[in-house]
Amino acid sequence: MIQYLKSLIKVGTGESSKAFSLVLSAIIGAIIGLCVCFVLIYDTLDDGYIKTDLNELGIFLLCTGVYMVGGSASKVISEGFYHRKTKPKTEENYE
Repeated sequence: MIQYLKSLIKVGTGESSKAFSLVLSAIIGAIIGLCVCFVLIYDTLDDGYIKTDLNELGIFLLCTGVYMVGGSASKVISEGFYHRKTKPKTEENYE
């Protein structure tokens, strides 16, 4: 991970802050999802039923998903425009 961070600082390595943002938002979203699972399991094992408000938990997980989409939007949009420009326009290029 430290080598990856060092390559982000250097110019011309091919690594971008957009890729780092994508990876970071995915990791943080996964950690939040795992924490929610462990809290629900603990809540159930503690007294046999779930005391957590699942409506608000669903909204929280929706917001976590929006965070992950927001962290990866710049990468997805920039890669989409790049591939749209470099994509062959006809099937003749495949022969």
